[in-house]
Amino acid sequence: MARDEKRLRDRLRDGGVRLVSRAAERVLNDPRGQEALARALGLAQRGRQRVEELQGRLMRAAGIPARQDYDELAKQLARLKRKARELSQRLDAEGDAEKRDAEGDEASPGDGPGGNGGSPR
Repeated sequence: MARDEKRLRDRLRDGGVRLVSRAAERVLNDPRGQEALARALGLAQRGRQRVEELQGRLMRAAGIPARQDYDELAKQLARLKRKARELSQRLDAEGDAEKRDAEGDEASPGDGPGGNGGSPR
């Protein structure tokens, strides 16, 4: 008996899937159906955007940061990281230049014994 119920359920489900597929195909092939679907999607997107805006306002009013706040903080953090990396690279380059200058001063003429820098007289 359970096997018969399962077969009946499977046949009903498969039949339902076929009917829905045919209906969806007809709607998508008809220009009026395409327009209706596009309008429905547009309304859904605008509704979702409105809900997010209202949710953000409510959360800010309650003192809870909204997703937009986190997004803005993430952008600011990315800018700070980029600036820190640039400054670090500039400091490294300046440190390397100072090190080369210091090494160059140590090997310059007149610094050696006798004050002649090692050049013959």
